[in-house]
Amino acid sequence: MKYSYLLLIPLGIGAFVAFWCLVVKLVSLMAWQPLARHFAVPELPPGPRFRLGQLRLGVANYKGAVEASVSAHGLGLATGFPFRTGHAPLLIPWQALGPFHAEKFLWTTLYTTHIRSGSGGSTKLTFTGSDFLEAARPWLQPG
Repeated sequence: MKYSYLLLIPLGIGAFVAFWCLVVKLVSLMAWQPLARHFAVPELPPGPRFRLGQLRLGVANYKGAVEASVSAHGLGLATGFPFRTGHAPLLIPWQALGPFHAEKFLWTTLYTTHIRSGSGGSTKLTFTGSDFLEAARPWLQPG
């Protein structure tokens, strides 16, 4: 048996990890990175945290990969461990969020708002999670 074949295992794992990081970084370039230029923070402030089952930020879908937090400082968004490459935690001030709109689709309610960045543009944010919305209600604009 040639022991050089055993090197294929760590090389295969390393190639998979590198490919995964590349894909996650490319996804972040679609909407997360432009927002991070304005709203990136080293870590989210303390406050209630909620796992968002579904989140769409611009054209990128994050199903079960984003945790949201609520504080007086704003809406915090952070991705879990395997999705961190290119995804710095975000703290979006409440003033940067437009009014939230609810839309019922079959058995799911989707909530939508727009995030206004300093560059004058906006990014559409769509998510599920009424418990998160209830915790954020004291700081939200009526809509």
